[in-house]
Amino acid sequence: MSAEGFRQEMPPKGGFAGITWERVPLKKPWSGLKLLSLFTVVTAASYRVYIENIRLRRRLKRENDEITVAIEPLLVAERDRMFLNQLRKNREEEAELMKNVPGWKVGTWYGEPIFETIGDNMIFPFSSEYYAHANPKDQEKMHMYDFWM
Repeated sequence: MSAEGFRQEMPPKGGFAGITWERVPLKKPWSGLKLLSLFTVVTAASYRVYIENIRLRRRLKRENDEITVAIEPLLVAERDRMFLNQLRKNREEEAELMKNVPGWKVGTWYGEPIFETIGDNMIFPFSSEYYAHANPKDQEKMHMYDFWM
């Protein structure tokens, strides 16, 4: 290397900055009044949101109750229609199964009526009779539904 290419590193003009050796105190945290004010504002806003949420849930519950009351007759009618359909299927299945038995009338036990006639009152069969010709899984499902509901 030539002497012209070499340059000694020197301190900057005016020298290096001083070395900090003293304790640097932390910034003071918020004062108690500021913290109390912040807590009050956040609590008030949260309470307002909480009250609005309660009002919304009450309004939605009232709406759902009104819908339930409005649709209940339709659901009851549909349930009754399904019940009568299953009874009709049971009678048709009984007629199909017993068509080769002489003297068999559907809904009787060898000509003897099973139920006495009591006018327009509906006689509800036992669940085992009701589901006699249905899928066993349907019967099990309904028994579990009745058990848990």
